[in-house]
Amino acid sequence: MSATTAQAVRTAPAAQPPTAAARTGLGDAIGSEWIKLWSLRSTWWYLGGAAAIVVLTSLLEPGDGDPTTPNSVAPVLGAVSYFVQYVLAAFGIVAITGEIATRSITVTMACTPRRTRIMIAKALVVGGVVLVTSLLVTGGGLLLTAVRFGELPLLDGAQAETVLAASVYLALLAVFSLGLATLVRRTAGALSVVLLLLLMVPELLRMLSVRIEAPWVNTVGDWTPSPIGWRLMEGQWADGLALLGWAGAAVAAAVWVLRRRDA
Repeated sequence: MSATTAQAVRTAPAAQPPTAAARTGLGDAIGSEWIKLWSLRSTWWYLGGAAAIVVLTSLLEPGDGDPTTPNSVAPVLGAVSYFVQYVLAAFGIVAITGEIATRSITVTMACTPRRTRIMIAKALVVGGVVLVTSLLVTGGGLLLTAVRFGELPLLDGAQAETVLAASVYLALLAVFSLGLATLVRRTAGALSVVLLLLLMVPELLRMLSVRIEAPWVNTVGDWTPSPIGWRLMEGQWADGLALLGWAGAAVAAAVWVLRRRDA
């Protein structure tokens, strides 16, 4: 080796190790969120609880008595509307608030400094898990009620569409709850806001519209998540775009907040 070459080797800058942001892509972030989610006992409790509710409702709930609607559909829709949606909304909340409460979110942000990537990964994992779980649970519940009422030959594309619509609603609701919980940062506070929005806001706006004789106020209430979800399960897929907007806005707001404050 000549003296010139040796001098060049000594003076050349050392190669810099790749940063955390360069090392971790969206796929890595999704894999990390997947592992974290399934390592939590709460995941099994929430998803198992949702399945148990649908099974029990399918076995115990009577039909709706409407001759134009198969009795097998009513118990499943009732389980989703009155119970399961709150369980899976809480699941979406705990997916982020548990991490914030234990301060393990700081490790997540150190490994994946890009906050947008973190929220997208969390939303995809939470939404995907809820979607698949809901398809299995509501589909199984529908089969149970069909066997129970002797309506198995009546299962057709309409019932399959109902199962898909209910699953999409629950997945988007879980993603919305995830984004909202990122803003609130506390499980109890986020759960209170979600329950208020799902249970009380539509009814309060309806009563207010009657009191002040302003029908447009009731229309506003019709575009909150719960009424949208019911219409979606009735087959009004176009209204589901509004629910997608709710979920997207919550995740976007969560990204904006994460970028501007410490974990």
